[in-house]
Amino acid sequence: MKKKVLLVAAIAAGIFTSNELNAQDFKPAGGEKNIEVNFTPLSGSPIGMNNLRFRYFASSDIAYRLGFSVTSSSEPTPSEVPDGTTTVELEDKSSSFGISINPGIEKHFEGTDRLSPYVGAVLNFSMLNTKDIDQQLDPSTTTGDTYESETTGGSTTFGLNLVLGADWYFSKHIYMGTEVGFGFQSISEKDTETTNSTGPGTDTATQLNGSTFNLGPNVNGAIRLGFLF
Repeated sequence: MKKKVLLVAAIAAGIFTSNELNAQDFKPAGGEKNIEVNFTPLSGSPIGMNNLRFRYFASSDIAYRLGFSVTSSSEPTPSEVPDGTTTVELEDKSSSFGISINPGIEKHFEGTDRLSPYVGAVLNFSMLNTKDIDQQLDPSTTTGDTYESETTGGSTTFGLNLVLGADWYFSKHIYMGTEVGFGFQSISEKDTETTNSTGPGTDTATQLNGSTFNLGPNVNGAIRLGFLF
């Protein structure tokens, strides 16, 4: 909690000590680059690095952007199962890996000395792969043998989003911002394959999946915190 208070206090200090700067010291004039993270000051991790965004200001009112994120998880779940006079150790595991790339363009308006409102368009592309391994005791034997059931799946997403946002420069080349959007996305679910390994043989079952289409508003719940360089 102390670290959160210090972080908020540092931002507040930047706001009050930057009042004497000229207007041109705040907003981009063209040629600046920008890195941006999610800022949630009251959460356990105030700075979120899982969704980075880069921008290049070709001029004071045109910016090109690229969002990038990678997610990866692996969660083993150990357990013990009695088998007669012995205990067999089993382990289930769920893992996933995803990547998202979001290029776009922004048109900024004059706003005020510190506020830079903008509109833009963003393409969304992401892929997700999942794997679940379920280890079980083989009931056909009395020697503590086990077998595994492995299920794989995932999805591919493509979309287009129209965005409306604003950046507020509270210090020289440092800003906080918010953004909302309206757009569509098409999600294609990968076929689910389940492979059971029992003794010397295996069998595989495939479940065919389809796709979904979403259209509507969306919002980034976190504050965007950015730095120009």
